[in-house]
Amino acid sequence: MGYASKMRIVVIAFLWLLVQTGCEQNSKPQPPRQDSKVLRIDNGPIARQANGIYKGLPYAAPPVGELRWKPPQPVNSWTDVRKFTQFGPVCPQPNHDGQMNEDCLYLNIWTPAKSSTEKLPVMVWIHGGAFVAGSGSDEIYDGEALAKKGVVVVTINYRLGVLGFLAHPLLSRESPDKISGNYGMLDQVAALKWVHRNIEQFGGDPGKVTIFGESAGGTSVVLLLVNPEAKGLFRSAIAQSPALVGMLRPLRQGQLNVTPAETVGERLAEELGTNESENILTSLRQTPWDEMTEAAAGLEEKYGVEITRIVFGPTLDDKIIPDHPVRLLDAGRYHQVPLVVGICKNESTIFLPSFGPSPTLEEYQKYLKTSFGEKADEVQKLLPASNQAEVWGKLDRLVSAKWFGAAVNYLARTRSNDNAPHWLYYFSHQAPPEATMILAADTTRKAVPIEKLGTVHGSELFYVFGFTESFLDFEQSDLDLSDKMMTYWANFARTGNPNGENLPFWPAYASAKQGAYLEFGQSIAAKSGLEPRLYPLIEGTWFKLAY
Repeated sequence: MGYASKMRIVVIAFLWLLVQTGCEQNSKPQPPRQDSKVLRIDNGPIARQANGIYKGLPYAAPPVGELRWKPPQPVNSWTDVRKFTQFGPVCPQPNHDGQMNEDCLYLNIWTPAKSSTEKLPVMVWIHGGAFVAGSGSDEIYDGEALAKKGVVVVTINYRLGVLGFLAHPLLSRESPDKISGNYGMLDQVAALKWVHRNIEQFGGDPGKVTIFGESAGGTSVVLLLVNPEAKGLFRSAIAQSPALVGMLRPLRQGQLNVTPAETVGERLAEELGTNESENILTSLRQTPWDEMTEAAAGLEEKYGVEITRIVFGPTLDDKIIPDHPVRLLDAGRYHQVPLVVGICKNESTIFLPSFGPSPTLEEYQKYLKTSFGEKADEVQKLLPASNQAEVWGKLDRLVSAKWFGAAVNYLARTRSNDNAPHWLYYFSHQAPPEATMILAADTTRKAVPIEKLGTVHGSELFYVFGFTESFLDFEQSDLDLSDKMMTYWANFARTGNPNGENLPFWPAYASAKQGAYLEFGQSIAAKSGLEPRLYPLIEGTWFKLAY
């Protein structure tokens, strides 16, 4: 056979192979071709943003009119390509100067991904604010710096205060589940479901979702851990300064001197005068939201819970929150996922002005008796104050432990027997005075000298989000600490373990040293045994005396 004949056979064989390969490829289902400038989420096409920042994406229909105090409903779809470059309105709340509207169920995304195939871990932030304030668009929650650690950052709004948590017998009657309240909690679940359906378009992995939040957001994380509706929506969780006791109400029957949520709802209707209407619910739904929030604020004195003054917050309704989280944790009825929990050193100083400008020794002793009953003397022996000058420091340590420290220790300790590892932190690094005063200004009703504030509630937020702006006088040591904290948080989202290269080792709580924790202070150091006498005493008393 000549050379030409051999070449002809080779060419024919090659062409046959190309045809067969093409047939095989055509026989396999091919992903739809996409315009590189357009992302296609389940509601419609959106313009790809070169900077990876998307603001004001709706995850549920506006909860207005007949949808006020209803579970979140699907978003209406669109066909034209839409740009999302502006934050959506903030949910109605007191003392906010920006744009507010009941149409507020929006989320925001910061992604470092360059394509939809990257499968990056996802971190969904739930803001704090005592369930009456805050938003996912608050400047301190800007996700750009954290996203640079290789994670997709999502921040969300959810309904707040009376619009997010009103319970009323008539609302319960119209519900298929015969419950009411917790609409803000349902919003959080709806946002997580949206993330699962759509986050791949932004380069995120729906199988690697971490929820994280601080204060009421940290409490929300805990409530999602025990919420059956949230099963499978996240792989790991970070609860920063959560509260377990004192933030909830029973729905219908008063317990431990706590007024039921439905009763508080009836009192609100009386305040508004809608209880005399022919159709009370219609009248309530037609009441302007600013009148609603003002009337709700008027109930704080009688129904507000201690230092937080919460009137309308999460309700134990036997479904969304099936039982008190303390009891659910004791019984092992929670989603077993890797967990990080922690507190700041001086959690309570921005709340202590509710006791007055200079709490007296007598007020301190009365507070001990009210909180701890017959165990008050035992607590006072741990935290003795012999004169008024000592009261502030002892009250700070006590309230910080009672509301936050004992809660995170309890979370870590009760989780020691499950199959998911968990880590505890203690943040004692003091932010610059200008930054500290920003946090204090949001919550203190009367001025507190900077030297008495310490490492206040929320101090770690500047570092977790890398919000270390020069105008706030952050120094290089703050920048270094922030970089390490963001790396720990991103590592945890990526692998379920915060540890990694070039970081001080963070031992798990249930390690060789039981009760291990990592302190973020002047340096980062592993320690063990945080408040070993005070926390158990609080668990054995106030946890049982309060709701």
